[in-house]
Amino acid sequence: MDWPERLKLSQESLSRAERELVEFINKRPETASRMIQKDLAAAAGVSKPVVISCFRRLGFEDFRSFQESVESFFATQIDSLQASRSVRERVAAPDDLIAEAAAVDIRSLERFAKSLNPAVLKDIINHIASAEAVYLAGEGTGFYPAHYLYQRLRRYGIKTVIIDQDPRHVPDAMHPLGNKDVLMAFHYSDTDEWLRPLTALATQRGAWILIASATIHPEYVESSSCFVHVPRGELQFKNSMAVPMHFANLVLLAYEMLEREKAEFRLESLEKIRKSWNG
Repeated sequence: MDWPERLKLSQESLSRAERELVEFINKRPETASRMIQKDLAAAAGVSKPVVISCFRRLGFEDFRSFQESVESFFATQIDSLQASRSVRERVAAPDDLIAEAAAVDIRSLERFAKSLNPAVLKDIINHIASAEAVYLAGEGTGFYPAHYLYQRLRRYGIKTVIIDQDPRHVPDAMHPLGNKDVLMAFHYSDTDEWLRPLTALATQRGAWILIASATIHPEYVESSSCFVHVPRGELQFKNSMAVPMHFANLVLLAYEMLEREKAEFRLESLEKIRKSWNG
């Protein structure tokens, strides 16, 4: 069982203090993954018994397995300076750096492959295929996979709309959103202030909402039709966009597989246009 499922199943049974602890962990996973119980309790403003009751209520046998789960699922939330120093301590030469960087992304991809349910991927494709338009958003580095899908989904004849990062233009772009549309948001920024109005409007309009993020928070799970945990790396290493971009490409590959006839027809048509474009 992964982190959002544990939170969803236990949310109603958590006490107010336990919910405050979970919120602290969601916002500061790098702190929670390294602290002993006493220090974590003090930092979160709760008692040590609250820490114990919380991890037990979430289904963990002991505190260490609880911390390992936090580190695994919230690996993107790093302190850049601390990660840089940590890398310099472990890596002495460029060839070691190449191997270490590749190993980090490989481990992240392996964790992602184990956590992504094929039924979830199929559901995503079904909604994209039946949507009148797919709206794509991402703040900061989240704009990369969003823009990639914005460009590539059009190859299948799917109408796509990219949400500008300039907040002044967002209402204009979101205004036509309707209940037959899809909103896909990639959240990899320090703040989620940009995300909240998007999901609020999409919910109001009845659109289908997918949030892909390395930060798993109950609010993201509850405000989306589908939440996908897409990590970015490890706590002690600089983040990369390898896994989010892999997820974006996986969506394209899955569309071609599950909507084979439509995809092939559109791609063949595109190739004909390309070949005749310059006479």
